[in-house]
Amino acid sequence: MTPPQALSAGWWALPSWAPIPGLGMLANNAYLHAGREPMLVDTGMGMFGDAFIDALGSVVDPADIHWIWLSHTDPDHTGNLQRILELAPCARVLVGVLGQAKLGLSGMDVSRTQVVMPGDELTLGNRRLRAVRPPIYDAPETLGFIDDAGAMYTVDSFGAVLPDVTPNLDDVDETTLRNGMVAWGALDAPWQADLDPALRERRFGAIEKLAPSLLMTAHLPIGTRTAGRLPKAALAANERLPADMQALDAAVLARAAQGLGEMAMA
Repeated sequence: MTPPQALSAGWWALPSWAPIPGLGMLANNAYLHAGREPMLVDTGMGMFGDAFIDALGSVVDPADIHWIWLSHTDPDHTGNLQRILELAPCARVLVGVLGQAKLGLSGMDVSRTQVVMPGDELTLGNRRLRAVRPPIYDAPETLGFIDDAGAMYTVDSFGAVLPDVTPNLDDVDETTLRNGMVAWGALDAPWQADLDPALRERRFGAIEKLAPSLLMTAHLPIGTRTAGRLPKAALAANERLPADMQALDAAVLARAAQGLGEMAMA
């Protein structure tokens, strides 16, 4: 864990880093809105445990947390969920319908969950949020949001495997960022390589049109010039991703060739 970072409009980042063996380092961020009804966005990695709770506690008393936005149920986003629920007895978990089902299948009590669907609007204390599906995701239940102050959470859409821990995204040059995004895209959501280019541009272009005042990402360092920079970098990285269907297409061709060979022998 690295120290919490104050952002804007009441938002805080709770950053951490994890090694990707042989490739580099990956940021893993949770976020906190310290308003009238504090909301934690994702719960970090369980490997950090006490350090995550300490970082959270340095900004707000965990017992005061009212809401936990669970973007999806991957372990790097749910690692400290159970522990935080114990520390925050009044908190409710906002999660997609499939995410709720996955939590239940894992043996977790889902009585404190509330299902959120894309397009839902919620009033949480002194702010309003609209749930949105981010441009790219690896789990089908994934939900981000945009709030009435213009802060947007895009979950895993923008991520990069970087050579080393880099606290400030503004210090990452364009080439390093694009290379890191190619690595992350190939690991996290390789299917995006086969998206129609026009659809890909539409997905990422929506972020530019929304023009969020604060763009929060799960797997990049915190930066100040992200809303205009990241969609362009992501599009450039997408063009370099290896085709996800390549191996499957090759298998289809091999099977077809085998069938022709069997017919010829017959």
